Amino acid sequence: MQRTRFSLAAAVALAFSTTLFAQTSSPGYHSVTCYKLKPDSSAAFNKFESEEVHKIAQARVDSGELTGWFLLRAALPLGESVDCDFLIVSLYPKTPHQFAGEVLANAIRKSGLNITPDDYIRHREAVLKLMSVAVFQNQAAVGTPKKGDYFQINYMKVADANFDDWIAYEKKVWQPMAEALVKDGKEDAWSLNVQVMPFGSDLPYQAVTVDVFPSEDAVFTEDPQFADRFHKVHPDMEFGTTMEHFDKLRTRGLVNLYSLDDIVTAP
Repeated sequence: MQRTRFSLAAAVALAFSTTLFAQTSSPGYHSVTCYKLKPDSSAAFNKFESEEVHKIAQARVDSGELTGWFLLRAALPLGESVDCDFLIVSLYPKTPHQFAGEVLANAIRKSGLNITPDDYIRHREAVLKLMSVAVFQNQAAVGTPKKGDYFQINYMKVADANFDDWIAYEKKVWQPMAEALVKDGKEDAWSLNVQVMPFGSDLPYQAVTVDVFPSEDAVFTEDPQFADRFHKVHPDMEFGTTMEHFDKLRTRGLVNLYSLDDIVTAP
């Protein structure tokens, strides 16, 4: 897996701009851009998002440059210590590219807005601080998110030696579980995503899984049928032993919760 990850990283090393899910072909690339909201800028950000950001995202999707676009707002944790108040997820049909220069200018023209790229960047910088950009490749996906959903993002620390085994185990064990959870209305979607840029063992995580819930209550409400559902999906597996094997393959180092505030998808 290490050689594969390095070759993927090389392919997108110059690409910067956040399917995650089955509404796009898998595997696919997506960029995840992290922003901090500047103090006392909530109202100004909402205006900027509705009047400029959404319209430009719609134009990019309509033109085929993107296959989808999400705006995620931090739900838990919250506060000054949180790295990202917002995540913008841009879903690409091919490899990602930097959302700047002529790419940005073309998107603005297609949106019909009467602004320049410099205007857009100035409006953005008045309300948001760019914190980081990462590129992921989707490995597996189930379901389709909708506006108002809650994204539980599980940040996974995985050693290179375990990567192939971990991905295979997620697909074998958790993907069919996610399909059952979506079918039963407990979740709306699930995905497995490997970070390809930046990469390296010094990073706090190398991959994420995403559980998408239909409401905040669904995130925190215990599923009384979970054990029965697991045994129905995997009659030949014991739950405790299965989870112990997951723990040997990866460490879930952090879990954050976001709400899906805005979404643009292809017709």
